[in-house]
Amino acid sequence: MKNRPVRFSAIAVAVLLAVLAGGCATSAPPAPAPDLEVLRVGFAPNYPPVCMEAAGQPVGLEADFAEAFAKELGCRLEIVQMDFDDLFPALLGGRVDILMSGLTVTPQRAYKVRFCTPYLSNPLVAVTRAGWARSYASASQVLALNASIGVLRHTYGETFVRKHCLRARVVPIVEYDNVPQDLEDNRYSIYVDDLAAILDLSAKHPGLLEVIPYPLQQQDIAWAVHPDNASLLSAANATIDKWKASGKLDETLDKWLPDRFR
Repeated sequence: MKNRPVRFSAIAVAVLLAVLAGGCATSAPPAPAPDLEVLRVGFAPNYPPVCMEAAGQPVGLEADFAEAFAKELGCRLEIVQMDFDDLFPALLGGRVDILMSGLTVTPQRAYKVRFCTPYLSNPLVAVTRAGWARSYASASQVLALNASIGVLRHTYGETFVRKHCLRARVVPIVEYDNVPQDLEDNRYSIYVDDLAAILDLSAKHPGLLEVIPYPLQQQDIAWAVHPDNASLLSAANATIDKWKASGKLDETLDKWLPDRFR
């Protein structure tokens, strides 16, 4: 994400600042996972700036985390790029050791894998045209909207809107770069996605969008390991705690999400 100004109201800052505030924990340095010579990381480059691709190479927040985590473990790094739908089968099938791909923690996913300590609170929010956010007085009003709502196809945002916005007409889209024009053309009244994606979208189109300052649902982003890999889970959690205490976690998050609220 480029560090460009993003339009947010004072209310949005106050509300989302509280949402994304996080404390720092202390912990002993992690011990390397047993018999792990290579850390194989499952990575889907479909979620800028968290995980993306440049010149055929994985880049973004999770790519930086993967490199740093491998160093903590004292092993070689292999980032395995794949489609998002292949991530969980690859982990459960033993083709990768850990998923580092901007994963939202959900009960359905937690039933299959073990999530590590979340490193970022990433609530589901709605965005509309600049100057229109004040038309929505609460999250309940957004959920009760009797109008069209844009969502990114095959994401949790689409699942959430279909489940909770029962009066709305859902408009799935393939990628979100056209959201500002779609809103201007009244293709839908609001667009719903997680905050990290909204920040990236707003930075690409400065001054055109405004967040409705009421989180629709709390969400966390975390890495995931095989349910039987307790040693790697322990090492990952200890690493997250260490990075929180040292400031490395915030430093890396600020590099890729400079406009995030804390």
